[in-house]
Order: sequence, then structure tokens, then C-alpha cells
Amino acid sequence: MILDERYNYPGHFYQQSEATLNTALNTAPAYKAWQQLDPGAGFPINDRYAAIPELTKQMIRDYFPTGLVPNFKDVDTGLLNGEIEYSFTSGTTGDRVINIWDQDWWDRAEAASWKLNAHTAHFSYPQREAKLASSLNVGISCEEDLPYESRIVGHRLFLNEKINLIQWQPRHFQRMADELYRFQPVIIEANPSLLARLAFWAIDNQVDMYQPSVIVYSYEFISAIHTKAIAKVFNAPQISSYGTSETGFVLEECEAGLLHQNIDFCRIDFHPLKDEFGGPELGRMLVTTFGNPWNTVIKFGVGDLVRLHPLGECACGRNLGLIGQVIEGRVGNSTFTTTGGLVTTLALDRKLAEIDGIRDYLLEQDSPNEYLVDLMVDENNQDILDKTTLAMQELYGSDGRFNIRIQRNLLPGQAGKFRRSQANFDFDEMELFI
Repeated sequence: MILDERYNYPGHFYQQSEATLNTALNTAPAYKAWQQLDPGAGFPINDRYAAIPELTKQMIRDYFPTGLVPNFKDVDTGLLNGEIEYSFTSGTTGDRVINIWDQDWWDRAEAASWKLNAHTAHFSYPQREAKLASSLNVGISCEEDLPYESRIVGHRLFLNEKINLIQWQPRHFQRMADELYRFQPVIIEANPSLLARLAFWAIDNQVDMYQPSVIVYSYEFISAIHTKAIAKVFNAPQISSYGTSETGFVLEECEAGLLHQNIDFCRIDFHPLKDEFGGPELGRMLVTTFGNPWNTVIKFGVGDLVRLHPLGECACGRNLGLIGQVIEGRVGNSTFTTTGGLVTTLALDRKLAEIDGIRDYLLEQDSPNEYLVDLMVDENNQDILDKTTLAMQELYGSDGRFNIRIQRNLLPGQAGKFRRSQANFDFDEMELFI
């Protein structure tokens, strides 16, 4: 889908698109086979991008470490000089990737993304920041409790060093609360599910929490169940910052609640779903990065579904680039109604968020009409089970069989992130798209 008719792109965006593509095709080994697919410099740049395939994680693995690096850059020299390092992404075997990491480029992209929201646009970069995330995704991992000073790196305090939530005890929640007052961050950047655990603890124990200027969500799908709990404890604006380790900062939520493309640092090619699965306004993103001297990332499939904003204008006044309404979850986390309709994680989340008392959930679909729903609740009662059954029937079909269980705790997967919905049978993701 060509987005130019709906959204506004400045001239330098197309120049950057062309320069980045030419650099990749002419100098990066991974793209050599793509040269014959490129119609050439005389064609519109959007046609050239449409003609080439997407970059996959398997390609990155196959060509590591030099495949995406322009041939005029030397990886060994960059590592020796400290310009770059190797970054290991979390994930299952099929998702895990080692990337060339350029911290300077990453910081510049993040600083640019801050300009897309009024609550961060006035900040100088960087600011004091507390991070609450799985230690598999960011920060420092340790089985033992690390002291406060050992978890401060530069302007960042890492509140959690544990690999798994099951290791969190009451003392860890109290430690987080105390350290927020001690460190006094301007920003809390967090997995929303983990910050929600801290918020639920504060609610249950009537603890007053330190109030940052801004809360930024990253790393995982954002549940309305969690944002509501966090809003009861923290009065700071909540901002969704969307990106990946491979692509940096792609979309930033503005103060009006829409997602804006970080156009100076990325290009987004949109691939819509078929009409019967929710397209053409819902689809996946293929991201190209701009300005990274060490990595030529071209049309990388980030794996998440974005719903487009129907207009090229936003109440915030920022009207350049793609504007999205919401991220609906990963394509691979899709589930299906009993008649084969697509259900995104967001659609499921909105249904469950209507039910008071649910604190977390996981849904697994075992067959076209069999579903297992595990819930964490604030109080075990039959009313929550009955309401959940009705909600699932409305969403998936009245002929579905729903096994709904109350669990004492729900834990993320081996990548340190929650997979809130999944189908336990194979389906061809690409068959969902036009």
C-alpha cells in the first residue's frame, strides 16, 4: 500500500529513502541478491522498495556479523574503538538475534522521538531515568539482590535485576518504591506489565509512590488492564514508545494519543491484512532505518500489527509521516474465532479490560473452538469467571469451549515478555495479508 496519498512526507524523506537503499544494495553483502530485483534509479523510490523482499531475522543470523554493514566499515575496528558492540536480543530460538549495536545512533533516534510528544519535547537529552523491565531485555541480570549503586549506569537506574517475576518478593516491591524516592527519576521507562505489578502492590498496601514527570512504555504489548492500574498510582502522562532492537525508535505516541513516525530515523512500508482479517486499515510494518552508519536495515518485518489513522492530520499538529491509531499486538500472537476470523491481542485485551478484578491473563487456543484462559485476579470469585466466559463467547463464538482458570501468578515466557494470546497450532501468517 502506498501511503503518500494519506500522509505527508517531506522531500528529504524520499532522498533519505533512496540513499539508504542505494547504500544497502551496493555495499552490504546481505542484499547482493536483491540488486537484480531493483528496477533501478530511474523508477520512483516507492516502486523500488515495493520490488524488493523483506529482511528477516533469519537473514540477519545467516549474514552476521558483516552482512548488514557497508563494506567501507570494518567491524573489528569498530569493536576495538568502542564505536559498536554486539547486542543480544531476548526471545525464543526462532526470534533471537545478535545485532551490531551503535549506541550513539540509538541515543540520537530516542532524542528525536521525544520531540513527538509535548510532555517530552521540552526535555534536554538525556534525563534521569528509572527502568523497570525484565533483565533479559535490558539492564543487569543477577540471581542475588544487587545493591542500589550497582544498578545505576550513567543516568539510568535499573530497578530490577531478576530474570523472572517469580523471584519478586515483598522486599523487592518495597525496594523499588524506596529507590524511586531516592533516585527521583524524571522518566520511568517500563514494561507495562511489570510497572502494573508494582502499582497493584502499592494499591494493596496503600503505599504512596514517587511521581515522575513521564511514564514511557516499551518492550511489550500495552494492556488497558495495566494502564488503568498504573494511572491509579502514578499521575504522570503515559506514553507508548514503539520500536525494536533492530530498528530503534519507530513510532511515538503524542499527547493526543496517536502514534507518529520518527521520520528522520526510519521509513515504514505498510502491508495490509486481507479484508476478511481486518484490512486494509490494519497491517504489518516493514521498517527501514535511516542514518545508522553500521547497520543497513531495509524493510525489516517487525512482526506487529498497526492500525492506521484514517486521516493525515492529528490534533497535536504533527502531520508528517505515518500516523497510527494503535498497535494491536504481534501477528504471531493472533488467535481466531470459531469461524476463522482474526482476533488480535488488542481485541482480546479490550474485552477482558471491561471486567473488574482481572489483573493479568493468558489465552491459548488449542483448536478452532477450544480455548484455555488463565487469569490473575484481585479476589477469587465466581462472578469474574462467569463474566469472562460471556466475554469470550461474544468475542470468539458461542460454540467455543472455554476452560477458564484462576491462577495465583502468571509468568512471562523465556524471553522475559508476556505472550498474552497464542494459537497452539500452525497457521501461515503471510496468508493473512494481501
